Amino acid sequence: MEYGYILHGVQYILTLCATFTNDMQTNEYEGQEKLRVEKLFATKHRKGFKSKTDFADWYLTALRKQNYSCYYCDTSIFDINRLIDLQKLRERKIGYGWRGRVLEIDKKENGNGYNSENCVLSCYYCNNDKSYTLDSEDYKQYFGKNRSEYFKILIQNED
Repeated sequence: MEYGYILHGVQYILTLCATFTNDMQTNEYEGQEKLRVEKLFATKHRKGFKSKTDFADWYLTALRKQNYSCYYCDTSIFDINRLIDLQKLRERKIGYGWRGRVLEIDKKENGNGYNSENCVLSCYYCNNDKSYTLDSEDYKQYFGKNRSEYFKILIQNED
């Protein structure tokens, strides 16, 4: 009977350690993303937000609200990064860096510009695929689900 209490205590401590580690990783990730997004404010995203701080705060709020996942396929950016590390997904080189490892800002309705009501966070793969041609909700319903299933298969077959 004493072993049961000890085992329960060990499981509880391991759960606390895992939660603490995840919180540390999340806080570190959010800090990096805040700096990255503040730099984006100087480019095309500036019109719909008051300041780079307002823009970065919106991004972090959206990141948490979407549970660090793509709006369309609902895949975690952490899972996407793991798939990139395993070379199951590829990044894309662009003039100022790479696309793939971060959630990108996507306009749900392209004609409505960048603003807090019209923007969501999207993985590179959905954002690139949706482009300017598809309605956001149609894309989410018909294509996002399939991409999600594909990513789940890749994650299950990490070998």
